[in-house]
Parts: sequence; C-alpha cells; structure tokens
Amino acid sequence: MPRLVSEKTAAEQLGLELATFRHWVRTNRLPGPIPDCDKYDMKAIDAALDRISGLGAPENALDAWIIRKKTRAG
Repeated sequence: MPRLVSEKTAAEQLGLELATFRHWVRTNRLPGPIPDCDKYDMKAIDAALDRISGLGAPENALDAWIIRKKTRAG
C-alpha cells in the first residue's frame, strides 16, 4: 500500500464510509489531504488514530502534565 492515497482509498483502509471519513477530517479527528497534492498521508492518519485510541504519546508538555495529573487523581 502506498503512503499517499486518495480520499476514497483512505476511507476504505480505515473501514469507514466515505461520509464518515469526510466528517472526521472536517472535525479535525483525522488530518486532511496534503496541500497541492489532494492525497492523504496514511502515516499521519495512523498517528491520529493512535492518539484517539490513547496509544500515542502526548503532543506537548501540557498534555503530558494533564495525563499525569489525571493518573494520580484516579
């Protein structure tokens, strides 16, 4: 599978309906297409899914602090 794919292929690879994929991109759950290319980067999409699933590392120091604080309080 190539890294850069069309919108339809990206949705299919994720097992999403095209309308759902578009909604997730529109609401910033998933990254949009690469500018001037209109192709989707599957590596960036995988990273976004890792964050949504709680598998990815925090994006910044504030996020890391919030996670640590929640963990201690829980």
